[in-house]
Amino acid sequence: MYNIHAIKVQEFSQQTADNLVDVILMVLLSIQQNWLSVGIQLQDVKENREASKFLWGNKRKAYNYITTNKHFMFGQFKAVLNSKQTDEQKADALMKIFLRVPGLGLVKAGFVCQLAAGLVGCIDLHNIRIYSIDEKALKISSKMSAALQAEKRKKYITLCHAIGTENLWNNWCNHLATKSDKWRDGNHVSEVHATYIGV
Repeated sequence: MYNIHAIKVQEFSQQTADNLVDVILMVLLSIQQNWLSVGIQLQDVKENREASKFLWGNKRKAYNYITTNKHFMFGQFKAVLNSKQTDEQKADALMKIFLRVPGLGLVKAGFVCQLAAGLVGCIDLHNIRIYSIDEKALKISSKMSAALQAEKRKKYITLCHAIGTENLWNNWCNHLATKSDKWRDGNHVSEVHATYIGV
């Protein structure tokens, strides 16, 4: 699953600034939402832009941020990917870029990293239960000192990479498929990560 659909999304993300925006937007729309509904929401935002009913709370601020700063973000993103840093260093640099987006915490910034670069991952409520993780460890705030934020990022990246970015993806897709009869199987859950953005 990961080796097919995640790779497609990563290749798509790395082509243009607009593609990266679509991937970040998909992640934003997934916040506190059923994954089944994200494709419809994404289409609505593309059609109605800032006026979309699905851009509530910080999601509208985030939409404005990523559309305004897309070329700058994409330039930073590509520079990190093309650098000679280790995967952990790249992951941390990317997390810092995506954590600037309003409303993205460690979990969703990690999801963007997974989708766009094959690094980090998404420890959502499903994965918290699967892996018995303390939810408090996943919280980060701009009110924290820079040193504490860096420590939190490092711990989150280490946790995701210890489980394995690919394992997080495949296990989550298989688990989610058991939660609704609208999913054929884990492969179907995995596939929509790509089809929602038109890949």
